[in-house]
Order: sequence, then C-alpha cells, then structure tokens
Amino acid sequence: MTENERTMLIETEQRSKSNSHRIDSIEEDIKEMKEENKAIYRIATSVEVMAEKLGNIEEKVDETKRKVDETAKAQRATEDRFLQRVAEIENAPAVQTAKNINEIKVKVITAIITFLVTGILGSIIYFAK
Repeated sequence: MTENERTMLIETEQRSKSNSHRIDSIEEDIKEMKEENKAIYRIATSVEVMAEKLGNIEEKVDETKRKVDETAKAQRATEDRFLQRVAEIENAPAVQTAKNINEIKVKVITAIITFLVTGILGSIIYFAK
C-alpha cells in the first residue's frame, strides 16, 4: 500500500467515524423529536377535550341564564300583581268615600227637588181654590 492510499484510508476512516457520530446524534435528535411529537399530540388531545367541555359549559350557562330570565320575568309579574292589589286596598277607603259623597249629593239634590216640586204643587193647589 502506498503512502497516498494509506492517507486516503486514514481520512476515510476518520470521516466514517465522524459520520457515525453525526448519525448517532441525528438518531438521538429524532428520538427526542418523536417524544416531543407525542407530548404535542397529548396536548392537542387535551385541548380538544377542554374545548368540548367548554362548549358543554356554555350550553349549561345559556340554559341557566334562560331559566333565571324566566324566573325573573315571572317574579316581576307577580310583584306587579301584588303592587296593583296593594294599591287597590289602599285606595278602597277613598273610593268608598267618593261613592258615599256622590250618594249624599244625589239624595240632597233629590230632596231639594222634591221639596220644590211639593211647594210649587202646594202653591198651585192653594191658589187654585
């Protein structure tokens, strides 16, 4: 073997060792990337599950909000009826007093008219004799 061939053999062997180290390093990197990919997949799956659960929570919140709105509406209607009834009860004496005053007015006017008519008829009868 010549000196030139020996140098080429040594250089080739050194390159081979260097390439082997590089290949080992790349294989280790690939192994780490596979593990990272698995972790990323687990994270993506977790995010998907969380999104589904969040959607379910939103539906439940919407349903609860609807029920609260219905309850509040019913409560407002009940409160309005209650306040109306309270107002009727508070105003009942005033309404009754107004009715009584009107009845008294009608009776007084009727009595005055009856008195006047009776007086006029009595005068007519008295002077007609």
